[in-house]
Amino acid sequence: MSRTSSRRAIGPTTPSVTPVFPLLLLETMRDMDRPEEVLEGEDLTASMPRRLGLSDVVYLQIHKFREETKKKSLQSSATVEDLMRLVIRRPDCDEIFEEAGRRMAKRAWDERSNASRRAVRLLPAGMRMRAAARATRRLMGQLAGLGSLDVQARPFQVRLRDSLTSRADPGGAACAFYTGVVAELITRYMGRKHNAVHSRCAARGAETCEWSVLVVS
Repeated sequence: MSRTSSRRAIGPTTPSVTPVFPLLLLETMRDMDRPEEVLEGEDLTASMPRRLGLSDVVYLQIHKFREETKKKSLQSSATVEDLMRLVIRRPDCDEIFEEAGRRMAKRAWDERSNASRRAVRLLPAGMRMRAAARATRRLMGQLAGLGSLDVQARPFQVRLRDSLTSRADPGGAACAFYTGVVAELITRYMGRKHNAVHSRCAARGAETCEWSVLVVS
């Protein structure tokens, strides 16, 4: 097959996204709808989609993506975008997306050995930032789908063209997922809390989505 025909074969249904992305997104939504939050006398049928995380549909989807994660079965961009559109319907979607992104970064950090994590913390700040940039490039590459990704260390910046989140959500709220990933991953590598700033967004008319980081004083 030629390169041209190969490129044409790639599209929204091409498996390209780690199944951990939709798994953590749905688990986060479920956790924010825990039964202990239900008020006495609350009519759950009236409070949907706020309680969508407790539905049988979400339960079955979580089970499915847990199995997909065990098998390391990549998911299509279209599948992940459809799930993001489900979350976007909620008034607390920004919070869900960012928390899911942070969980993704924590998971990636925890998968490293204890010795590896300690070694990172002993590096000079500049080397830690370069290590963080490499880790961000690696993790975001699993989450970007067919988007074009660029990560630089100094100054730290992430650029993502044709992102899943901007395609799924014209309002830009879904981009909080990547914001959470970047902020938590830099925090873990640098050993000091950082915030991620989503300075440019394709959903708001920019050519690319861009993130930078700020140390929290």
